Amino acid sequence: MPFPSAACDCFSVVPVLTGPLQALLAMLPAILLAMLGVLVSLFKPSVLKAGLRLLWRLKVPVGALVVGTVGAVWAARSFWPEAPTPDLAIEAGSDWPLFRGGPERTGAVPETPEPARGGLHWALRRGKTGFLSSPAVVGNRVYVSTATTAIIGGGSGEIYCLDADTGEVAWHAAPPGYRATFSSPVVSGDYLVCGEGLHFTRDSRIVCLDLRPGREGEVLWTHRTDSHVECTPVIHNGRVYIGAGDDGYYCLRLEPDAGGRAQVVWHVPGDDYPDAETSLIAHGDRLYAGLGLGGKAICVLDAATGRELARIDTGLPVFGPPAIAGGKLYVGMGNGDYVHRAEEIGAEPLGEVWCVDLKTIKPDWKHRVGRTVLGAVAVRGDRLYFGSRDGYLYCVSTGGEPVAKFATHAPLIASPAVTDRHVFCVAESGMIYCLDRQTLELVWEFRLGTTPLFISSPAVARGHVYVGTQFDGLLCVGRPGEPGEQPAQQQPLWPGRLGGPRPGGNSDDSPLARLGVFQWQYPTGQTGESDAAMVAAPVAVAGDDLVVPLAGREGRRGVACLPADLTDVDTPKPRWVYKTPNPVVRSPAVCGDTVFLVDGEPGQTGRALHAVDRSTGELRWKTTVGTDAAGTLCCTRDEVFVEDEPGGLSRFDFDGNRQWTAAVGPTARAPAVSEQLVAAAVVDPPGLVLLDRPTGRVLWRAALDGRPTTAPLPLGDRVLVGTEAALEGRSLVDGRPLPDWQAGAADVPGVASDLVLDGDAVLFVSTGGKLVCVGHGDGAGRFQIDGARPGVAPLVSRGTVLYVGAESLMSFTPGQHDATPGAWADVSWLGRPVTPMVLSRSNVYLGMAGWGLVRFGASP
Repeated sequence: MPFPSAACDCFSVVPVLTGPLQALLAMLPAILLAMLGVLVSLFKPSVLKAGLRLLWRLKVPVGALVVGTVGAVWAARSFWPEAPTPDLAIEAGSDWPLFRGGPERTGAVPETPEPARGGLHWALRRGKTGFLSSPAVVGNRVYVSTATTAIIGGGSGEIYCLDADTGEVAWHAAPPGYRATFSSPVVSGDYLVCGEGLHFTRDSRIVCLDLRPGREGEVLWTHRTDSHVECTPVIHNGRVYIGAGDDGYYCLRLEPDAGGRAQVVWHVPGDDYPDAETSLIAHGDRLYAGLGLGGKAICVLDAATGRELARIDTGLPVFGPPAIAGGKLYVGMGNGDYVHRAEEIGAEPLGEVWCVDLKTIKPDWKHRVGRTVLGAVAVRGDRLYFGSRDGYLYCVSTGGEPVAKFATHAPLIASPAVTDRHVFCVAESGMIYCLDRQTLELVWEFRLGTTPLFISSPAVARGHVYVGTQFDGLLCVGRPGEPGEQPAQQQPLWPGRLGGPRPGGNSDDSPLARLGVFQWQYPTGQTGESDAAMVAAPVAVAGDDLVVPLAGREGRRGVACLPADLTDVDTPKPRWVYKTPNPVVRSPAVCGDTVFLVDGEPGQTGRALHAVDRSTGELRWKTTVGTDAAGTLCCTRDEVFVEDEPGGLSRFDFDGNRQWTAAVGPTARAPAVSEQLVAAAVVDPPGLVLLDRPTGRVLWRAALDGRPTTAPLPLGDRVLVGTEAALEGRSLVDGRPLPDWQAGAADVPGVASDLVLDGDAVLFVSTGGKLVCVGHGDGAGRFQIDGARPGVAPLVSRGTVLYVGAESLMSFTPGQHDATPGAWADVSWLGRPVTPMVLSRSNVYLGMAGWGLVRFGASP
């Protein structure tokens, strides 16, 4: 199941107009033209008078027709934006002939749009396939090699070609027996070249694939070596240069011979060039290469013959790929490798970056850092950017003077990527950071995964960042933005309960830990002595804040703001607590710097809608909520919707001014809101109501077959709503049942949880305790799994589904051959879950009776 690309206001849709209405709209100009001709003929006084009399007699049906047509047009505008059509056509682009794309090792396509905002765009996960190599991006294609096993061992691998915009697999191929691979593909014209094997693999091959249309992925030639080929090749002047570990360096012709065999031009043995693992660089008629633990040197070779022209002893292993710019060579080195720290191999923690003059082949300067520099030094203008195992991303001038550094608090093993305005680096903690190139100030951050290794270097193109992970797939993150645009995470929107059905409680697209453990609970001192629900509704997530609704005894009612970014196992101290006279039993909503909440349950007095400053917890304004009103609540980026009177849904601006109140009927969940429409599900009598958002006028009202148990979920030309009897699909134009939906959803049981939208599927827990997945286009069942707790919605993260079972939080990944639910975290000793789950920064939050808010995450 694809994962949704982004959260949005209450709901959003990407359908395509289909069916009779589309045909009607297409014919509309011709119909209007014909009507114009008829109107001209009507200007005769006698005809006009008769026509007006007829319209007066038919005023009721004509008025209804006009209202229905206007409603349909509004619906089309609001819910029917055009959907992008998947296109796997190949676009031309610049070659990517060496590691990081070019000699300056920036890892970015020239003049590419900037990924100025964070978030997940798409993710490719294929069972246990890992991505240790670094992607190459050419046009609208991403090329990357895979590894199915851990670092030690042969394993298996392939070379993938993906559509850069959608993540769809264009093809994947490899020669027979191709093993797990760290070497990254390089591309020149119609050729792709990559190495094979991990560090302990022997007799690995150099592989060349055909990229010509109609032959994509076909093996052109291979050449077997006597060691591993972790090195990323270089294509230069029709030749391939590559290191083969303990088997030295090879030069081969890019084209095969007449018999389809590889053509070796020269080979220098591993005895003279031990630990030849670092990606080389070609410049003019020379090659520059670093030697690792067995060599500790920078070597200069004649590109035509392989003859050694110079060797600089470094005293340190050189694993960093050299970069060249402005007549200088820049290279990182140090003690320690991709897997081991210096102490683990009995060496002193030490790292350096050298600048070598290409004319004299002598160092101009050396810059020392705390630990080894394993990635490439990226050159942009007069500045260098590189990461170190000491947990810093460094910016140094081309003259060797320090400019700035950024602490990631975890080793940096991969190479950074650099664009005009930003620097992107991946830390071993699983975080990717986007930094301002001039200051190294944080612009945005995103969690790629929870379990190392993170040694794939990011590639930037088309407004996105492409990067591999060992356990969480190949990810495309970030979105383009304009210079000076405020990052999306600084303008948080959490419309209400679970953030709406599209995020379904997943606030940031972060991955789940492989196994979850109990970390802490809030408020402290609640250890299950009673069955009271201290936290009776899901938390709201806003940037770095968790807004927790409190439903405890007097003095512990209101909302608390907790920091969301802590990684330790101690309960955090609230930033602030806002107290209310009544318990808060519904989820708060957040937009920007304002928190909205309703206190109290129907029947309690002194209730209000509160607008609270998110920074300080101080009250901005409040307005009365009726004693018997439901108090259901949601917000958009500029308005708040609340049932503040019994059966009356009201719209307020952010200053507390009432815009309108509509008599819709009592609601159990908040409405769904778009630019022009408001959809509400009412419980007495059961029905759906569609309102005009600007005026609050009812466009239509339709009876439901059962009492609604969820908020409405508008999708394209339809709206879905869960009831005690079924998941109903209704026309958005008039609320009538959809015949195709009724046929497809015939076996779908009643709904007993929130609806969660995941790509083209809807997930929920049924009244009978089944985890259910159906297609939202036709209601056809995808799967049903027994043993889910009614009332608690599932959570989806990057294709993995988490749900509450009898004694454990259960997880599984649909579509995998071994997609069997397994225990993710034990909750048997905690008692009864009382809220759905919310995911933030790879931590899962849910309310437990007698415990309050409980957090689960990775083992510390």
